[in-house]
Amino acid sequence: MNTAGDCWIDQGQGELRQYDFIAPGDWSRERVAAEQAAITAALADPDRSGPAPAWLTLARRLPASLQAALIAELRSGNQIAGIASQGWPNEGSIVVTLRERFTAARQAPPAGVTWRELNDPHYAREELSQQIDAVEFLIIA
Repeated sequence: MNTAGDCWIDQGQGELRQYDFIAPGDWSRERVAAEQAAITAALADPDRSGPAPAWLTLARRLPASLQAALIAELRSGNQIAGIASQGWPNEGSIVVTLRERFTAARQAPPAGVTWRELNDPHYAREELSQQIDAVEFLIIA
């Protein structure tokens, strides 16, 4: 799999981090699904050996319950579009954007995770959030 490679585009500037998953145009639907499965496996394995790609290091900074919700979504077939740490909504926040609405995590979010339906065309349709001290972490769809 290509989880450390060219499908993760670094859109960050300075201290701001933004990694977008953009599959090469010649990839089949099956190839994209296989890559997303590899992403899920990498997230689910905290003991993965070797250096972690930058997007994975950022995703692993999510609180454990929100990370569990993300893994559940990915296992249900959802896909990551991007991962960012850009000082919003708080300094230190991590925001993961998914391609589709939530399925698994909306039904029963893990303890400490809150689901909200937003239906805001300028922001997101829904979000999962977890607050740790003064920092809010988000998964949006």
